[in-house]
Amino acid sequence: MDVNEVIDRARDAFSVRRVYGDPIQQGEVTVIPAARVTGGGGGGGGEGPLAEGAQGAESASKGYGSGFGLNARPAGAFILRKGKVRWMPAVDVNRIILGAQVLVGLVLLTFGQRLARFLFQEGKRPRLKRLAR
Repeated sequence: MDVNEVIDRARDAFSVRRVYGDPIQQGEVTVIPAARVTGGGGGGGGEGPLAEGAQGAESASKGYGSGFGLNARPAGAFILRKGKVRWMPAVDVNRIILGAQVLVGLVLLTFGQRLARFLFQEGKRPRLKRLAR
């Protein structure tokens, strides 16, 4: 497969169908799903001298490579109702959970060592202030 074939395949993959899905209609409401699509690609080639002791008609060895990647995530949907368009963003629960885990980890790293030292000191009892007598 040469570089031009890979570029043609990549061009086909980056179509508008990857971004906007087929409209879904139910009664007076039409929903058009949308996605966030990112991608990239690259390729290269090279030539070098023929290895020692190798026999062949060509005086140089050649190598080529190419590839691309594509990432599509739901972004939301356009909702058409009674002549008005409204955007409803997609909620990525996994990202919310990951953000909460990172935040808890940072809090534990920041205050965890102090709290452990305070709680596990032998012979000392923590002083608690009375709020009301």
